[in-house]
Amino acid sequence: MSDILTPNKDLVLSIINKQDAEMIQKISHALDSPARIQILRSILYKSKGLQELSVELNIPISSIMRHVEILSDAQLVIVNYQPGPKGHTKYCSQTIMSYSISFDVPDNDKGKNNEYVLEMPIGLFSDCHISAPCGMNGKDAQIGKYDDKRTFFLPERINAEQLWFDEGYISYNFAKPTEDHNYSSISFSFEICSETIYYNNNWPSDITIYINDIEILTFTSPGDFGGRKGAHTPDYWPTTSTQFGQLKRIIVNSFGVYLDGKLISRSITYSALSIFDNSAIKLTIGIKPDAKHKGGINLFGRNFGDYQQAIVMTIK
Repeated sequence: MSDILTPNKDLVLSIINKQDAEMIQKISHALDSPARIQILRSILYKSKGLQELSVELNIPISSIMRHVEILSDAQLVIVNYQPGPKGHTKYCSQTIMSYSISFDVPDNDKGKNNEYVLEMPIGLFSDCHISAPCGMNGKDAQIGKYDDKRTFFLPERINAEQLWFDEGYISYNFAKPTEDHNYSSISFSFEICSETIYYNNNWPSDITIYINDIEILTFTSPGDFGGRKGAHTPDYWPTTSTQFGQLKRIIVNSFGVYLDGKLISRSITYSALSIFDNSAIKLTIGIKPDAKHKGGINLFGRNFGDYQQAIVMTIK
């Protein structure tokens, strides 16, 4: 996604949140420079080109580019391209108008009330529409028949620790919390990779995530990973086949959509997901029909791959 970020007037970061703590460090580093403060002051109400900033602030263009890169990494600015008389020109825009740091550490009861966590076994999906090659493995043996879509509807699927398919989607329904304790963030984490015969570490696949049928983001899995045994992959599974994936974490909060801690878009926020409008929260993982890279999907459970977890939903 390539949304242009609009200024956020009051960004609140908490030291008790790991993702926020990392952002606090980046922002603190970005602000520890008179030149970068000058840049922020200059673009406070107007986007400016990097060359324009160089002339205005009497700073070499190479230094401007380095400072802007640091400010961009801290998400204090965004750089986009606009057409100019000599081609496209880089423009710098401010994204955050103010921010504050919370040092409040909740007590045990408060922490429990403000966090709701569910872990979903990968075989306990509520809907799927897939194409072969496909299959499932349990902790001790395969489940059903490989490349037979009927396997995905066997009762034994609840024991799946690895599942894969070539195209299509799979959906999970998570029970929502009984009460809304002023929640403002939802996240999903899972281990995933592409899918091809045996394995291929360079096999891209464009995987799209939906929450409550709202398209959240698309990321590209770089490959179907093998070449070594997964940390929790059972001994019966041959090393010539898929062994592990990458742990992906998607967060949607009041500021936007994050993938693995990086802000992807501000166009969708937590309130748009209508978490409490239905009895369940729906997560869908799939490959769109018009995806550039249709490289399949492997999902991993607690007893397969590198990470000892299935699909974890956290609401804060």
